[in-house]
Amino acid sequence: MLKVGYLAPVNPEVDRMAWSGTYYNTYHAIKSAGVDVKWIPYGSQGILFKGLTKFTSLVYKISYGKGSSTHSRMMSKIHELFINQKLVNSVDLLFVPGQIEMVVGLKTNKPIIYYTDGTFSKMINYYWFGFSSKAIKEGNLMEKLAVEKAKYNFRASDWAAKSTIEDYKANTQNTYVFPFGADVPDKINKARLPDYEHNGLKLLFSGKEWDRKGGDIAVAAANYLNSIGIRCKLYIVGMKSLPDKLKDKDFIKFIGYIDKNDPSEYKRYLDLYHECNAFILPTRAECAGLVFAEANAFGMPIFATETGGVTSYVLNDKNGYTLPLSAKGVDFGKCIERVYKNKEFKRLSNGSRDVYLNLTSWKAWSRHFKDFIERDFLSNDEK
Repeated sequence: MLKVGYLAPVNPEVDRMAWSGTYYNTYHAIKSAGVDVKWIPYGSQGILFKGLTKFTSLVYKISYGKGSSTHSRMMSKIHELFINQKLVNSVDLLFVPGQIEMVVGLKTNKPIIYYTDGTFSKMINYYWFGFSSKAIKEGNLMEKLAVEKAKYNFRASDWAAKSTIEDYKANTQNTYVFPFGADVPDKINKARLPDYEHNGLKLLFSGKEWDRKGGDIAVAAANYLNSIGIRCKLYIVGMKSLPDKLKDKDFIKFIGYIDKNDPSEYKRYLDLYHECNAFILPTRAECAGLVFAEANAFGMPIFATETGGVTSYVLNDKNGYTLPLSAKGVDFGKCIERVYKNKEFKRLSNGSRDVYLNLTSWKAWSRHFKDFIERDFLSNDEK
């Protein structure tokens, strides 16, 4: 049986929270593909590891200024010291989700899969601002080294895969798109259709960062819908507090922050997807967005922005619509108005479930990984 070494700072077999559950879900998706998976830790819980990491981050800041110490050769060399080389040598294939410094630092001839949702060049002035020129140069070098060292580059969106190929000259044939999946139960209640009889509509907005997620645009869209006679309620979840200027808006239902580790709160979170009719997220910057996969799982039409990796999760006229970054709240409102008046919610809902089952579920991820192993990895290995 093929042995895959899974490199992670936490135990991916049991830790459901790290990297929004990506470690946990990819580990189990690989295992479900019928291969033997071994966790390869590197001492992230140790005092020496933490101490050296902290010291290296300080040295990096002095040397490079503002930047990402993870994207540096000095951090790569430090973290590599804690790798269990015996475990690395015992497997046939290495899977490294994120952790660019580990990809670069690994001392091995084993083929590596490097899986991430963005590239360094695309993050600059998108998620990360004010980095020094020296830090940017080092970060781009690290990305190039990681892409070249990895036998296979897995990306969570077409956007990230395109950057990997165009900006870092990755081999097109060995670059793959593996969208993130939704970590939801197998049995769920689909999102409800709008209350056409009483002209009602419930929109769901989920996000911790109000400005980056386009919160004001979502509010403006709901306000427009109400102004034309569609009784729209905007449910807001994820934030700890609502901006003061919105507290007197009667069409807003503020849910607040929900702890998904608490079973009762998690159920409440899932119930929101069932209660609402559509998902709106006019995000300003997004590498992937697990919430889109969740919305797809519930058969929920999605209205989002054409930016970053969003279009790998929201397919125009299939499971929703993406609007340009320049779109205002009224533009989102008019798009939703058209869908509402044409009664397209059922069609888009079916489209969302189809996208989920075939593209943005962890079961789909596992199927695609199994295909990759049988079609590409094992066939290449036999040549």
